[in-house]
Amino acid sequence: MHTTELDLPVALAAAPFDTVGKTVDEVVTLIGRHLRKAEFEPEWVVAANWVNDTNDSMYGLKAEAPWPQSSGREARLCLSVAIGHSEGWLVQVDHVRLHRAGDGGHWSSVPLLRIKTLTRSDAWAVAAAVSRMLDID
Repeated sequence: MHTTELDLPVALAAAPFDTVGKTVDEVVTLIGRHLRKAEFEPEWVVAANWVNDTNDSMYGLKAEAPWPQSSGREARLCLSVAIGHSEGWLVQVDHVRLHRAGDGGHWSSVPLLRIKTLTRSDAWAVAAAVSRMLDID
């Protein structure tokens, strides 16, 4: 069996955990704790709406909001990796949902959490671990 550099840290990051009944802040705290326990060293792990702005659709769910539950194809978590604005890399988790209307509808994406790392390889390793924790893979 072939192992890659991501296999060991991802395995150490923990199996998926249950988010039912938890707030955004509780899930963010759990993820940060698991990442550090597995010896990942992100610069920070925060709720996307860390300023607690009331505009959830723009800034994300507030820390005290319930963590959204996925329901198959029409509501799910989405994980992305992007280069940061000034330095480093960002791993972001969003809740993506289809809003049906007649024969069509539209999709919305609400940010949930952000994690900053300093290198691209750290960002991808963290993304793999978070994907496993949230059972996105």
